[in-house]
Amino acid sequence: MPRVSGRGYAKLILFGEHFVVYGLPGIASGIDRYVDVEAEKVKDSDDIVFVDKVFNEKVSMKEQPDHIKCKLFKAMFDPEIDLVKKGLKLTISGNATPGAGMGYSAALNVAMARAVSAISNVTWKDDMVNQIAYKGECVSHGTPSGIDNTCATYGTLVWFEKNMSGGKNTMRTFKCGKPLLLVLADTGIKHDTKEAVAAVKKRKEADPARYEKIFAEAKALVTKAKKELQFAGMAELGKLMKQNQKLLVEIGVSCKEIDEIVKLVEVSGATGAKLTGAGMGGNVIILCENAAQQEKMIALMTQRNYKAMKVKVQ
Repeated sequence: MPRVSGRGYAKLILFGEHFVVYGLPGIASGIDRYVDVEAEKVKDSDDIVFVDKVFNEKVSMKEQPDHIKCKLFKAMFDPEIDLVKKGLKLTISGNATPGAGMGYSAALNVAMARAVSAISNVTWKDDMVNQIAYKGECVSHGTPSGIDNTCATYGTLVWFEKNMSGGKNTMRTFKCGKPLLLVLADTGIKHDTKEAVAAVKKRKEADPARYEKIFAEAKALVTKAKKELQFAGMAELGKLMKQNQKLLVEIGVSCKEIDEIVKLVEVSGATGAKLTGAGMGGNVIILCENAAQQEKMIALMTQRNYKAMKVKVQ
């Protein structure tokens, strides 16, 4: 039986965490971590079977219809009449890390959309893949922004602005002037996004004048960051990352471990570092000048008992 495969990319937020909640711009990106789905037709079968090598499990649509993978499949593909929806084996693999704030579910949804459409001999352009993957994100996250599936689909930089009136959010893809070599350092602390967002809201309401100033700085910073990303202004990007981190400290979403990692990076001579995502734990991104500096940062983080990995933004 012929086999086809699809890929979806993991993501990182580079600039604008938390501020995007209030309609300010942010920049996220797909990275070179991914989820792959291989689709294969199974003769004399009317089931859909997921063989998940990441979670080391096997799921049958007929036997476990309420499993999250089955719910994702139904939400994304049931309305699409031209697709094969029985007699399928879907094998899931990849090097993206689940539960790390890297948009794993979106990467899986994009990979499934590409694999299932391909095995059905249906040609979907990226826009359609993105729309289908968003349906899966609604199952996983309720009312997602759409940024994760957009990064997962296009694998590149995404400018994001939330529509505060409740309409469609603004998302525009753009390219890096030069690949970004990053190290992702894990604080080892599981963060709670809802808790972090609620805490910032409470502090903002208690001191609106101070936060208005912080927000104005954040907006200007992200606008500058887009330009430097497009024109490969690496030194300036490092400075902007440091400035963004200071603003995130001011709104109270850093923590002792994040501060320690950022300080280690500063004294080691790397270009810049900041938390990524909700903060109060989670991950720190470290911008490196070259592959040798990436290796140096990996070694430094390992010495301090932080897990770390190399990632790249194209």
